Amino acid sequence: MADRFKYAEVRQKIIDAIRTDLIGPLSPEEVLDENPRFAYLVGMLEPQRDENAPDENEQEIDTDIDYGKDEDFTAGEDDDNEPISTTKFQLPSSLGISFYVESSLDRICLDVSWGDYVSSIEKVIGKDEKEHNRTVYRRVPESETVRVKFSDFRRTKDYQLAQDSNIHVHVSRIPLKDGYSLVTAYVVNKRSNPSNDIEGLMFQVGIKAHAEDGSAVFIAEHICRHVLATDEFYFEQRPIMGRGRGCAAVWGKTGNGHTDYVESAFIPEYEYPGVSAALKGFSPTYFSTRQMAAKGRKSETILKLNTLADSYEKWIDDTLARSFRMNDPKFAERIGNTVIGHCRDALRRIREGIQIIETDDISFEAFRFMNRVIFMQNSIKNYSKKHGKGIECNFKDFVNPMNPKNEFAWRPFQIAFILMNLKGIVHPEDSERDVVDLLYFPTGGGKTEAYLGLMAFTIANRRLRASESDKYNRDGGVTIILRYTLRLLTTQQRDRITKMVVAAENVRRDPRNYPRYGTEPISIGFWVGGSVTPNRFDDLKGNPERPYQAGNQKNLLYKQLLTCPFCGKPLTKEEFYIDSDRKSVEIYCSDEHCMFYKYAKTGERIPIPVYLVDEEIYAKCPTIILSTVDKFARLPWDVSTNALFGRIDRKCSRDGYVAIGAEQHPKHRRTSGLPAAEITQVKPFLPPELIIQDELHLITGPLGTVYGAYETIIEDMCTHDGIKPKYVVSTATIKNADNQAKCLYARKTTKQFPPNGFEIGDSFFIREIPVEEDPFRKYVGICAPGQSVKTALLRTYAIILQAVYTYSLQDEYKDVIDPYYTLIGYFNSIRELGGAVRLLQDDIPARIKRIQKRYHLEKRRYLNKNDEITSRMSSWKIPGKLNQLELPYTAKDHMDTAVATNMIAVGMDVDRLGLMAVSGQPKQNSEYIQATSRIGRAHPGLVVTLYNAYRPRDLSHYENFTGYHAQLYRFVEGTTATPFSARARDRVLHALVISAIRLLYPEMADNKDAVAINSLSQNQIDAVKEMILERVKIVKPSARADASEEIDKFIDEWKLLASQDKPLRYYVVGTEKYNRLMNGYEQPHIENEKPTLRSMRDVESAANMYYYTEE
Repeated sequence: MADRFKYAEVRQKIIDAIRTDLIGPLSPEEVLDENPRFAYLVGMLEPQRDENAPDENEQEIDTDIDYGKDEDFTAGEDDDNEPISTTKFQLPSSLGISFYVESSLDRICLDVSWGDYVSSIEKVIGKDEKEHNRTVYRRVPESETVRVKFSDFRRTKDYQLAQDSNIHVHVSRIPLKDGYSLVTAYVVNKRSNPSNDIEGLMFQVGIKAHAEDGSAVFIAEHICRHVLATDEFYFEQRPIMGRGRGCAAVWGKTGNGHTDYVESAFIPEYEYPGVSAALKGFSPTYFSTRQMAAKGRKSETILKLNTLADSYEKWIDDTLARSFRMNDPKFAERIGNTVIGHCRDALRRIREGIQIIETDDISFEAFRFMNRVIFMQNSIKNYSKKHGKGIECNFKDFVNPMNPKNEFAWRPFQIAFILMNLKGIVHPEDSERDVVDLLYFPTGGGKTEAYLGLMAFTIANRRLRASESDKYNRDGGVTIILRYTLRLLTTQQRDRITKMVVAAENVRRDPRNYPRYGTEPISIGFWVGGSVTPNRFDDLKGNPERPYQAGNQKNLLYKQLLTCPFCGKPLTKEEFYIDSDRKSVEIYCSDEHCMFYKYAKTGERIPIPVYLVDEEIYAKCPTIILSTVDKFARLPWDVSTNALFGRIDRKCSRDGYVAIGAEQHPKHRRTSGLPAAEITQVKPFLPPELIIQDELHLITGPLGTVYGAYETIIEDMCTHDGIKPKYVVSTATIKNADNQAKCLYARKTTKQFPPNGFEIGDSFFIREIPVEEDPFRKYVGICAPGQSVKTALLRTYAIILQAVYTYSLQDEYKDVIDPYYTLIGYFNSIRELGGAVRLLQDDIPARIKRIQKRYHLEKRRYLNKNDEITSRMSSWKIPGKLNQLELPYTAKDHMDTAVATNMIAVGMDVDRLGLMAVSGQPKQNSEYIQATSRIGRAHPGLVVTLYNAYRPRDLSHYENFTGYHAQLYRFVEGTTATPFSARARDRVLHALVISAIRLLYPEMADNKDAVAINSLSQNQIDAVKEMILERVKIVKPSARADASEEIDKFIDEWKLLASQDKPLRYYVVGTEKYNRLMNGYEQPHIENEKPTLRSMRDVESAANMYYYTEE
């Protein structure tokens, strides 16, 4: 396989092609046969002119990419980034750079360079063999050095160039505190030519500042600013040395906050370094899952884990505690001691985890189970990938310990994270249980495996501690709730999680273990929205009035599991055995070698342990619930959700478990195929112990607000005997996580792992790899003032697509071009994406044809397969699209372009992809990081960001391109969630009261029991009220009094409704016979019923605005 530097080489060739086509020149004294004003896109300055002068060359401004004027434009969609008020495009007449120097510095040099194009007429012989006149444009390279002497002026000075007195260099210097100065230097085109005269324009303009002797006189911004931002010290190794003005700024190598030059750039580039989770001194297989699963290797395992803890302790002592920075008392007090404290606390928890598995036999047994499961999950992943492609292979070969390829080892941060969390799982009464643990690791670093390991440990620990005398049944029941925010995320991530479940079930069923890990299957339930999976079995029955409904609902089921999670063989509808009478969907595999083979010969056949229909999930109580966050809005609507929290009291031999408070379960009589059902009383399951929230940064704004409120009920339902569930959250981009965790989970302590060190590049568990050693992801910026966004996009797409194709034909690069062959176009809204779809159909192919002619290329690229990945796509289509993206460019059905919205910003893991074009700076920096992190996972990536020059925020990011990308994670915004603000209480407070009363008190559970509110004692009502107010007290103490009053008011209204003649129900469709307490939020509602969310994604279709005048 080619090395990474060969990929980086062809990546740079693509960037060079972009520069040549958009800025030029092809050669210093090139001759063009087209007007350079239109041949090039950026890098031009036109003569400065009177603002009021008319100009025949102006174009109508078109600041958005779409050109359908009949579309519904969402008000405020671009908020602070609206295009600034202007009606015409015009090229800039100046550009500049700003930088810092010491005030004592008296001289610097400014190198100014540009190209002039001189037109002339030449005779050519045409195809008709006649002589024709043709205009050609010859480039004249120009350059001059301006020597600036600061002592010659006080604030500003204008320098006229000797070569052209109409070109000015304007220099300003502003003295700052502490002996530093901010210097800005502009190049201004003051030629008097009319703007349509090509000879008045300057092309390929550049300005470079340097010292006369080439010394490093330019100083980092953070040194010159008097106040150091608290997070800035992490990024001292990547300082901001300058900013562009109408362009970007780039600079030389930095050392101790100094560099030797700062210069302008129209198409800047910055390579972001990758990170490694490997540790020096630890071989890649050091924490082998197979070896750590061995019973006889306990002492060796403990020794290895202690070696990790010792290494971490040595790093804390040597790198942090003995750092020269700690000699500065101010730094030590403000930052240093806190950072070291967090690291020592993490070390303490790691050592406690090691002690638990060393001294507690059950914990060590659960630890072994976890390692065995993760080893097997990896084997299943490799086997299913190969077998699923139709390649004949045997699963035994993938678990053969003699084959080193089968080895799977933990990354040090993964095993350390698991060790840290063991105490909170094994000793639930300990204060560690109340800590929200945040796994903070760059995208693609292996976060998923870390919490999969913790999940496997939790499952085994619970089942191994089961006893007949316990009032809760630990063998079964929902053990873990795992939540995601987006459909795409659940599509890809659930494949890994399902394989882990299959591996765990495989280990549980192993005759050598059975029944040590329980008699109930280890299973998973997909509890997601009704548009993704059916909610009820009645939906799967034929209905003469809706003949297509059952078929559509069944299709939803078939699309949820496209391949067998064990062997990878595609599943067809013949493998789904839907039995509405037994309320079950059993899924088997058609491969005779698979453990889930539908015609199994020996013993009972085993269904794939996956449940898809809501009713079956409530009846089977799967070990893991995989859910989208918004699904929990079901709590006030359906008492069967009690089963998810272990709150069951009966078991039907046909249907499964019955939730406490669920209506009288029907007695199933014997049928031709089924015996009569028996209902037995059973003890409740232990409630879920572990709640995992992936991509925490997405739980923000309105979604976070509603989610945080419903979490009140979820946590209360998971609490038993004063023991609350353990929360683990993960993200790659977040700020003020502790504040967010407090708002969402009402926990006072959040601990990030790995804790930061003193530098962004090293936290012991994560180490940055210099790009010189390992090329990673390169960002390139393009901003084209004087052009429409449409033009910039089609020019950029066209040159990238054609350049990649050209290199794919060359023997030198054909083996390394594949990552860049499929262009992912990222857009901030479907409206903008729509315009690009049309460009890809017509304008871009036409431009590619022009490129072929201009550069005399033999072949041009044809775009055969352009697709989109947006919310407009059905969930079941997503896996197919992702599989298509995996196809190399040599495959017949490979994709040329895929345009997408922020739906792909999380969870799209396609290692092949290496090229993305981002149109416009996304509203949130976390979205920008997440989206661009989809690129360059396996090979060096290339991200081209197109900025809109007429949007202030875009322009600001472009001018600070290098500094922004160097300190990317620093600019992540803090997230907000306000669960108990006044408007949030209006929407969800009554739903919390209803949920709590229905789920906690069986006599209030059924739909008809809504009328029984008057039978509840004041103590029972007060218990619900107090539970909610306790939460409010932690999250928003100032709202406690108002919330108390609002709860009382709602209960009074409920009691009043219940005492009316019309019987009260929680919800009925029509109100002719009944009153209803709730109605869907999206439905028209009358005054005495409460509009209640059915999904956390419901948003108001209209907002009311009131204007009050004082009488």
